[in-house]
Amino acid sequence: MFEIKNKIILAEDIKRLDVYAPDIAAKSLPGQFVSICPEEGDERIPLTVIDSDFNKGMISIIFRECGSTTKKLGKFSIGEKVSSILGPLGLPARIESKGLIVCIATDMGTAQILPICRAHRKAGCKVIGIIGAKTKRQLLLEAQMRLSCDKLHVRTEDGSYVKRGVATDVLKSILQEKKVDLVYVIGSIEFMQSVVSISKKQKIKTRVQLKPVMVDCMGMCGACRVKVGGEMVLACCDGPEFDGHKVDFDDFSLRQKAFEEAGTCQNSKSPFSRKNGGAGILTKLFSDIIEK
Repeated sequence: MFEIKNKIILAEDIKRLDVYAPDIAAKSLPGQFVSICPEEGDERIPLTVIDSDFNKGMISIIFRECGSTTKKLGKFSIGEKVSSILGPLGLPARIESKGLIVCIATDMGTAQILPICRAHRKAGCKVIGIIGAKTKRQLLLEAQMRLSCDKLHVRTEDGSYVKRGVATDVLKSILQEKKVDLVYVIGSIEFMQSVVSISKKQKIKTRVQLKPVMVDCMGMCGACRVKVGGEMVLACCDGPEFDGHKVDFDDFSLRQKAFEEAGTCQNSKSPFSRKNGGAGILTKLFSDIIEK
């Protein structure tokens, strides 16, 4: 069992939990994630490890309450224990040791890009951060991003904080003024596709983190398939970081919409849980593979 040691309400529906998970904290690297099951029988949800403290045995996660399982997790209090946390999962981010890196994110992507900014700056890169939101109230982790970047640009679409505008406009200006070695982007599919389109015209290396629907988070279900470089890969095993110029965003968008329409993103029970006869399902799965 994994005890919640601290809880912070960042916004009305966004929570941060610091959880005691010493084995995961000892191995977790920037860009990796964990699979969390709040109570036995619940679906597993993949969440990025925002921070880890080896000495305290703690990992930190930030999430939006957007479905039944995340809402349940959001109701957990300090001292309560999460049923299961699997991780660290996925491949760690590739961290450069020199050059100018632009890290750009909006919405929940800001939380996910924070450890990427920290790691690049610690490795010796100069990091320019760009974060955006519709309103000031929806802006996340500004103070933490300022500490993790050499310079931070903030934009709100309604002009309620700092300057009115969108993050991509700032990126265009920076790319015109400076020699950028890498663009790193996390956000919605449409946002990442827009950023990749901008960087591709100037032939600037770009990395993205893809967050497709995941069921088992270990590569067995195939739900997180994405097309990269013309080939199907699994985001949970081969990612979540990919070369943005090689990602087929149109295919990715179609797959995401299919899951959303089916209502499986946040409301299904895990097919691999004990309550749902997980062992029997896995046995049948492998039997079918052997027969073929």
